[in-house]
Amino acid sequence: NITYYFPHVLEGQIKTHNKPLKLKYDITWHTNKKFYDLWCQGKTGFPIVDAAMTQLNTTGYMHNRCRMIVASFLCKDLLLDWREGEKYFASKLVDYDAMSNSGGWGWASSTGADSQPYFRIFNPWLQQVKFDKECEYIKKWLPELKDIPNKDIHKWYDSKINNKYTIYIKPIVNHDEQRLLALKLYKQVK
Repeated sequence: NITYYFPHVLEGQIKTHNKPLKLKYDITWHTNKKFYDLWCQGKTGFPIVDAAMTQLNTTGYMHNRCRMIVASFLCKDLLLDWREGEKYFASKLVDYDAMSNSGGWGWASSTGADSQPYFRIFNPWLQQVKFDKECEYIKKWLPELKDIPNKDIHKWYDSKINNKYTIYIKPIVNHDEQRLLALKLYKQVK
């Protein structure tokens, strides 16, 4: 129904960029090729994000919870255009569906139908603890972390912890700082 009555949400499949269902949220996103490339490669220093992107790049599949985490991270931590994530998913997912993909990214970026409110920003550290407490998923897709204690993986944001190890990268951004920048970006919408 959405794509029938609001075809602009799929224009990116035909033209260059699709538009959000909530047109007022057609905001100017940041551009950072380095961050985008690191996100695509699963090299952000956020274990749950990197594990999910590694799974996607390896198998063409990613669990729905992880899709939400990496989408929120792209938009609300890296402040990058959700449409870039949507295109990347379209190029990788074996279960790709144009309407579902557009809808999922609209939900995560707070620009689509029944989307999460823009101020709801997934904290990847809390998501990781809640949904992969034992780090089974993380260690499966990031085997370099197999010998790191789970408690250290869950506090990887702490430089006292991540400086102890040289086998995995440090986080490319500070979630708390980026969260505030995301709120500022969304509040600019009139």
